[in-house]
Amino acid sequence: MKNIIVFVIASIILFSGLATPSYALSDSQSNSIQTLLDDACRISGVPGMSISILVKDEVLYFSSGYADREKGQSASENTLYELASVSKAFTGMGILLMEEQGLLSMTDTIQKYLPWFTLKYQGKPIDMGSITLNNFLHHTSGLTNESHFQNIPQGNTPDMLQKTIEMLVDAELSFYPGEQYNYGTVNYDVLGMVIEIVSGQSYEDYMKKQVFQPLGLHQTYVYKEDAQATGQLAQGYRSSFFMTTPYDAPNYAGNKPAGYIISCTKDMARWMGIQMGIVQDIPKVFCDVVKTSHQGDMSVSDVNGMFYGAGWSVNSDQTIIEHTGGNPNFATEVVILPNQRTGICLLTNGANTNTNLVLKVKEILDGNMSQSYEISSTQFFDITLSFATIICCMLAVLFFLLGLRRKKMNKQQPIPKKSIIVAVICLIVTIICWVFPMFMGYNWSTILIWQTYSIITALISLTLLTACITWFVYICRYNDIFRK
Repeated sequence: MKNIIVFVIASIILFSGLATPSYALSDSQSNSIQTLLDDACRISGVPGMSISILVKDEVLYFSSGYADREKGQSASENTLYELASVSKAFTGMGILLMEEQGLLSMTDTIQKYLPWFTLKYQGKPIDMGSITLNNFLHHTSGLTNESHFQNIPQGNTPDMLQKTIEMLVDAELSFYPGEQYNYGTVNYDVLGMVIEIVSGQSYEDYMKKQVFQPLGLHQTYVYKEDAQATGQLAQGYRSSFFMTTPYDAPNYAGNKPAGYIISCTKDMARWMGIQMGIVQDIPKVFCDVVKTSHQGDMSVSDVNGMFYGAGWSVNSDQTIIEHTGGNPNFATEVVILPNQRTGICLLTNGANTNTNLVLKVKEILDGNMSQSYEISSTQFFDITLSFATIICCMLAVLFFLLGLRRKKMNKQQPIPKKSIIVAVICLIVTIICWVFPMFMGYNWSTILIWQTYSIITALISLTLLTACITWFVYICRYNDIFRK
């Protein structure tokens, strides 16, 4: 069952404090959005997708597919998804709230709160008094995904946040703090730890009591168990070798401030309304916090015209506020255009989703109905590796059979030098493919959690092909191969 929950009219509104609706979605726009979403599920193989749209003070919901395909549970505006890195905006809100309340300053050094936390640059300890909370808020600390993401420990015990930060002690930074902006998810885990130190309570309890409840986000969760108890938590999926299957990814509770808050498109619509100042029934202290959270750090160079605020990627004049997210089995995107009073949130239960889908939805809102879904780079990667697996296996069988045929037809002779070179080249290529991820700073355990399984099938089939080519070369006579 595919759901469309039509726009909210003047007499039935989602948020108290919303202005009288002045925008009406036409039937053709509504049908185009639903068709686009249905096509996205079908083409990507992702079982379920939900979208909330806040436009001209009006709320619209669209869903397609399943929250749990095996149970036949349809996706809806109440379906709960992992927010992935969209979680960072909530953590940013939490720590900026502390600043607004005078409990800390973002210019404070990290040493003030975590005196045992040390880092290195070019092999030498750095002055921890030179790194402020702002460096972590704006991803200018030197902790990056390229160097520090793969070491996040797995687990779901109450001390996982502490363990995650301890894992970073004496980490080698990618650049000296403050020199540039380079995204690193663990920066927000550090901020989560600071929230615990300052509040004297767990990150989860602080966020629930000080952020979610005052803001009226009653379907937003920090404890997975609470989300599961509602019966609305979506099953996550991953795609490999052209198939999408349920996937229960490992727990990374220590990465919760950066990527594991859980919510639904209904609460996210309210969250977007809070960001745009449309929702008025919230404590006034949050109004200033929201404005601060949208201020990007322009003391460093932009990335594609965007700067980083507090859990938001923003342009220089704050007319675009957005963030994307991806977990092993969920993908998300939020785009807010304050000047157009428009916000779009996409939540899905599969990593294959092309989150640029939100831009297609915006085009439809602008009257451009002819929009089509395009596969994501993740899905293209899986398709490419899947075909590579098939081709390598077929070639391996071919070379093996040709080798058997040669062996029956010819007597084995000493292996020529050129034949050895051919076999060695094949072997070197195979080895490079296996060790290349390690040179990039990734380990295989992390890759197999976050990437398609077809990457391993492709490498195994390549290894098999290399072995069969070596067999074929060994069997063949020099004159048969190099005569011409």
